[in-house]
Amino acid sequence: MTSHSVTVALARIERGEPGASEDLWRLVYEDLKQLAAVRLARLGAGQTMQATALVHEVWVRLGGDTPQSFDGRAHFFGAAANAMRNILVDEARKKARLRRNAGRKPVTLSTDPAIDESDVQVDLLALDEALTAFAAEFERPARIVMLRYFAGVSIPQIAELLSVTSRTVDREYLFARTWLRRFLSRE
Repeated sequence: MTSHSVTVALARIERGEPGASEDLWRLVYEDLKQLAAVRLARLGAGQTMQATALVHEVWVRLGGDTPQSFDGRAHFFGAAANAMRNILVDEARKKARLRRNAGRKPVTLSTDPAIDESDVQVDLLALDEALTAFAAEFERPARIVMLRYFAGVSIPQIAELLSVTSRTVDREYLFARTWLRRFLSRE
């Protein structure tokens, strides 16, 4: 997927061109499915949702065949990341209601930017609570976490999407992870 082709597809949708929605779906489907698989793997044992189901639910929440209007690629991927987060949190809440005294796993948000967090298991309910509190105070760093963690967007891509430098994204991502880790450790 190229960023230009996604932007073109979004512009075609905005103009109401027939088939534009299907073209966007074809462009983003495999990338979203790969990201969903990584996110689901982080949840560990007991996870029953499949990547395909998660991607399809994200697509439905974004408007499906008649998608909502997006202000560009950054807005689209931000909305996709937010939808993925909401779906996973809703699923975790549903499971927690079904189990009495559902155990929460600790959330590890490394402060070392070189550490790959792809194998870290996360308690989504605790992370959602922390991220909601964080976003109330720090909007752009919260968007960076959403794009990085839930949509798997790279630091350079986030910098391009937000029209800032990679160094700014690195710094704000480090700040966000530190803030979130402190918030989560107080529980």
